Amino acid sequence: MRPDFEVCANVFLNHSADIYSKYVYEGATSHILNSTSPVTISLQGCRELCGTGTAYYSWQDASNTITTWVLPIIGLLVQAPYESNQAWQTFLALCRWSGSPIAAMSYILWNIKITGKAALMVDMSTRYDEYPPPGSDFSAMRDSLYILCLMNQYTPKLSLPSIEADRLLRLTLFSNILPINGSFNKESLVKRRADLAQNFREGRKKGVVPVFISFLWFVFALALTVQLSFGDIGGNETAHNLALGLMVGWLPILILASTVDRNHVSADSIREKLNSLIDDVRVALLDSNVLEEYMRDTRTTIDDFSWMCCLHDKVFTEGEFFVDFGGQGRIHWHYGVAHPLLCGMETKFMAGYGRDWLRHAFAARLAIVVGSRNINGLRMFDPRMAWQITSSLIIVVGSVGGAFVLSYFTPTVGLSCRSGGYLIYFVIAVGLLVIELLVWWLTHERTHASPYYIPRIATKLKERFQPNHESSAVRHIHRFLSWFTTSTFRDIVRNFVLRPGEVANAIWLIYIIFAQTFGAYQTCDCMASNWGSIGGYIDFQTFVALTPKTWVPDIF
Repeated sequence: MRPDFEVCANVFLNHSADIYSKYVYEGATSHILNSTSPVTISLQGCRELCGTGTAYYSWQDASNTITTWVLPIIGLLVQAPYESNQAWQTFLALCRWSGSPIAAMSYILWNIKITGKAALMVDMSTRYDEYPPPGSDFSAMRDSLYILCLMNQYTPKLSLPSIEADRLLRLTLFSNILPINGSFNKESLVKRRADLAQNFREGRKKGVVPVFISFLWFVFALALTVQLSFGDIGGNETAHNLALGLMVGWLPILILASTVDRNHVSADSIREKLNSLIDDVRVALLDSNVLEEYMRDTRTTIDDFSWMCCLHDKVFTEGEFFVDFGGQGRIHWHYGVAHPLLCGMETKFMAGYGRDWLRHAFAARLAIVVGSRNINGLRMFDPRMAWQITSSLIIVVGSVGGAFVLSYFTPTVGLSCRSGGYLIYFVIAVGLLVIELLVWWLTHERTHASPYYIPRIATKLKERFQPNHESSAVRHIHRFLSWFTTSTFRDIVRNFVLRPGEVANAIWLIYIIFAQTFGAYQTCDCMASNWGSIGGYIDFQTFVALTPKTWVPDIF
């Protein structure tokens, strides 16, 4: 039976004394103003007198929530930086952004910091009031660092040797006198980078204005709901709608941040061009005549290029250098390749020269390409990333925490379906962040290797389940064990812990939004706030006009 709580309240208060005395709640209450006659009914009394069904909102009330919150949320989501023609990746990215917003936002803020650091280095490469023309050393360095920022959005192949990959990237990005593709022109690499940078700039997604308009729509909806809740005190429904808006208050920040850390129109096309550039440089370095001339021009020795012996190996000749697009926090443990290179540049050359450090262009490039010795290569973890993690945590805590507090102190005061749902969402998001950071800390020095116990377990299981042509189930198990044998510990955690958790938390968030929109929480059990030590009753003051404006003082 669908209950009508206003009718039920009138029956409870205005009926015979036997009904009132039978169902009245006589236990301890919290944040209830004194009245001549208590209007709190026990949970069991509500079930018997009002019914055990759900008092869904009318279409008018539900449509108000849809236009106020659901449509602005959808308007923000459609502005997210999705990949074209990548349905499965789009689904996983959407689940990651909505299911693990703290982790996703941490990576986005970190990428923005790296891009800002690269921009600062370009600005510091010349005098404050100088505007170098196109074709200058400044212009070439700007192109190199811009391409590096694009590379930072892609994940390199895990099997690459870290130090050698670092050295190859330095030569690819910052060498100015290395001929490539069989050319005798020593500036062919500079021209190739300039053409690529111009092509990448032209293909960059714009889309800032639509995102900003969607953001303003969301802010206007939030301000309107605040005014309805506190300007002229409304009912509990208005307060809970405000809590819903606060619950997703982190979403416009994430979308705006991902707009700054924007992907290009075709991530795969960019990746192919970057890999082609790196491979052309690798092939040029393997040409003994080109290498000898390069060493003669840079006054270096063969010892400076001893790391090149592995460029013949399959790890470089087979497959691609960059394998996946990981921008906007869509890939777990995506650290990028830019920060190790920028730190090496800063430590080796820029720190000592300061502003206008590119005034000695030859010495600067030689120090960047040859002189820098990064013992960790590309495999590096900077503790300063804790600032971005902390900032993301504060944003989500402030948003979800505000929704929790508002819902908790809206009568009946206590932990209920709404406040408990917000708490569950936050706990899962924090748990996913902790697991991801823990695995990163445990495996950041050996990301390409499986722990010894994984192959041992898989081998034992494969011996137990020998392939049988008559049993498709066993063949599927054997294929799975073959994948399990070659998987890293990160692969296993990603596929069996993080992604299922993100999908589950995203579904939980969708349920919260629709439950509040259509009134699925309007039941005796949810309204009694009986999840914690307080509650277990319903305050009918919120359903009949006995003492208006009573729940606001409880919050403050």
